[in-house]
Amino acid sequence: MFTRLHDTHKATIFTVLVLLMALVAAFMIRALGITSGFAAVALYMFTPAEAALIMLLIVTRDGFSREGWKVLGLHRLGLNVWWMAFLAALLVSLLATAIVWATPLASLVVPEDGVGGRLIGFVIQVVLFTCTLVLGEEIGWRGYLLPMLLSVGWTRALVLVGLIHAAWHMPLIFLTPFYHSAGNRLIVLPLFVGTIVAGSFFLGYLRIYTGSVWPASIGHSVHNAAWGTLVAFTATSYPVIVNQYLAGDNGILILVGTAIAAIWVRHRLGKEPTVPRPSDTSGEAPAV
Repeated sequence: MFTRLHDTHKATIFTVLVLLMALVAAFMIRALGITSGFAAVALYMFTPAEAALIMLLIVTRDGFSREGWKVLGLHRLGLNVWWMAFLAALLVSLLATAIVWATPLASLVVPEDGVGGRLIGFVIQVVLFTCTLVLGEEIGWRGYLLPMLLSVGWTRALVLVGLIHAAWHMPLIFLTPFYHSAGNRLIVLPLFVGTIVAGSFFLGYLRIYTGSVWPASIGHSVHNAAWGTLVAFTATSYPVIVNQYLAGDNGILILVGTAIAAIWVRHRLGKEPTVPRPSDTSGEAPAV
């Protein structure tokens, strides 16, 4: 349909499309009376990948060539940084929770189903999320959108992807009961947006330096599985403070830890990036 769009124009169309799809998905969850959190989240989390497919197959038709699909970063594995994605994401959640355990607010407990069962469940979740639900998000955010924005510079691109990613969550937060329904939203939402932006740098650097979306999907999956698992090891009389404001998905300790992880990844991978701008045929690195 539009074969000569600039990358930033593609990014703009994708953003409008994915935010509208998120709004429609949230209204569908309400209209259909979906009560299963898994079904609701699954319906929602695939919208970024669906938006990317619409861009590739309908809007720009880039998907009608083999090169067009390479923008998503699915053809590279980025195996050499999988350990970084896994370890950094896990340590952020683990250390944040351990700090909370050391306070009077919470303590470490053994889940009723045992440690082994929880750890096995964590590994299974990471594998399944990486290949399904989280990949549905990452194909859109780090797979399609980030490369389209690199022409404006790394920092701006990573901030924009983070802000768009955060905005995409808002219909799920405000129109459904399945995500961040507890706590004071004047506290939760700034922490949430800050953590998403910090995560955009952490996951984005993995994507930029490897040319692969898989490390980002792994890091994202580990984060999602880790905080859900660690809740089972935490006894507290202050669940909102512990799981919303301090640790959990996006507490202040998670925000700070994710920012440190992003700095560490950038320092560790301080080399020429693998991902050029999609329209850059020279192979030169994008502006930082």
